[in-house]
Amino acid sequence: MLFKKKKLDDGAREIYFCGLKIFKYIKKTNNPVINARHIGVKIGKNTRIVSSPNWGSEPFLIEIGDNVLISFDCCFVTHDGCISVCQNFYEETIFKFGRIKVGNNCFIGCRSTILPGVNIGNNSIVGACSVVTKNIPDGEVWAGNPAKFICKTIDLAEKIRINCTTPYQIELYNYVKQTQEKNKKSYI
Repeated sequence: MLFKKKKLDDGAREIYFCGLKIFKYIKKTNNPVINARHIGVKIGKNTRIVSSPNWGSEPFLIEIGDNVLISFDCCFVTHDGCISVCQNFYEETIFKFGRIKVGNNCFIGCRSTILPGVNIGNNSIVGACSVVTKNIPDGEVWAGNPAKFICKTIDLAEKIRINCTTPYQIELYNYVKQTQEKNKKSYI
């Protein structure tokens, strides 16, 4: 056999000709987690991504923990582009890159931007449309532009628990569940 195709553990495929690897490709998928892993983002277990975020030009500098939910239109910036303008003032080459690390059990709200060198601690929440410019400690909620401390995650959890047990919320929850079940059956 002249040509042979081999599927790798990460989903990529390799083509061999007479025993020599001549080509490697990645089969296109609609799963944003698989796509992110293919471009070098390190992603933990049970992480969900709503649509595909903008991983920037150095996705291999990004690490996402376990049980993380990243909402839609998020942006991860691993370098500072203004350096190209600032470099005109100096003879030597200057640059700024930074790793981004998101801990375990975190939520990144829609349209948030995470800037270079930021670490987001375990059990933390980033509110929608936030611009995270500095590290977020474990168990905190941050939001805004620039993102600032709002409260502890446990305090938000208690507030949500109290507000979600009202009769209106219970009725709305049951309606959503029934509608989801009905829609699921209509696709079968």
